[in-house]
Amino acid sequence: MIIRAVTLFYPVEGSRINTDEFRQELVKLRNVISDISRRRRTEIRTWRVTLPFIEPLWNFEELSTTINKASADLGYIHASLNIAMNTKFELERVVNAFIKSGSYLSIWVGDFKELNDYNTELFTNVLRRLVELNQWVLSRRIAALIGDVILTPYYPDSINLNNSHGIALSILYPSELSDERNLHNDLTGVFKTAEDIGREIAGELGVDYLGIDASLSPWGEESVIDAVERIYGIKFGGPGTLSAIYKLNKAIWEVSGRFRVTGFNEVMLPLAEDERLKARAREGLITFSKLVKYTMTCVAGVDMVPIPSNQLPLIKGLINDLHAIVSIKRRSIGLRLIPYPGNEAEVDLGDFGKAPVLDMMR
Repeated sequence: MIIRAVTLFYPVEGSRINTDEFRQELVKLRNVISDISRRRRTEIRTWRVTLPFIEPLWNFEELSTTINKASADLGYIHASLNIAMNTKFELERVVNAFIKSGSYLSIWVGDFKELNDYNTELFTNVLRRLVELNQWVLSRRIAALIGDVILTPYYPDSINLNNSHGIALSILYPSELSDERNLHNDLTGVFKTAEDIGREIAGELGVDYLGIDASLSPWGEESVIDAVERIYGIKFGGPGTLSAIYKLNKAIWEVSGRFRVTGFNEVMLPLAEDERLKARAREGLITFSKLVKYTMTCVAGVDMVPIPSNQLPLIKGLINDLHAIVSIKRRSIGLRLIPYPGNEAEVDLGDFGKAPVLDMMR
């Protein structure tokens, strides 16, 4: 098992932080992570810092840039631009702050009851503006949140609810799952180890332990698709896929109920982050419409998906469809699209390699 991310949820008073205190805490956390990783012989892959929702009257540009200056050289990534429902932000301010600060960006577009048209349009317009600026690849750091807000260590939809001060973990464990018969035991072992590490980190840092997000997520060759196919004997994208995702989710929910969990706690299917999911898309077994369908039984089935940039006008309808699913499912999901202005069938996303560009009409 690998700790995918240790996320520090940091409180903000007004629109400011004490930069010296903030950096001291980040240094201490990095040292704690290094010590625990060595002592437990566990890889801890990334460390992150998440702030609360920003306010329109804040100087959020300065805040986000300050966070970046204090944390980037220590190896942190940060989510310091989170936009709530029923708040209005000028497009260029958001885009400029996003590009300049290196922050991740979450836009809450609707709760379980209703969508917010302004935020839905803002999400689409931010993506459109990045295409116009030839900065479209930065879209991988932007997500829409559909459903009630949650506290998760997963980016981009990581938001510090209630201005908390604590630690939450995400974990990387597809290869730890053997077969259906041993699934509950495998999950129990993974979650217990992660919880022990999370509590130890929080205790040594002197902040609250907020929990683990027990979601099953991929990272390149560490593939969720391999795990699903191995456990349930199907070919992902073929008949039985929806059932397999649901059964795996059900097992995660049953076992994670014994631990302190936070966030999504479901199977995740980010296209560009899972080499086997990319392969199934190249084979034609995975289409955009299927990923939408899979959101009925998994979180963010439409995640890290390159689309043709000329299909940006379809996003509003997509969000309407996803909101309908969320309203029935009663679990929040994220949406992350990468609008690509080229004509190639695949796009190079750097550290994630090449990923297929999916037609939203198929």
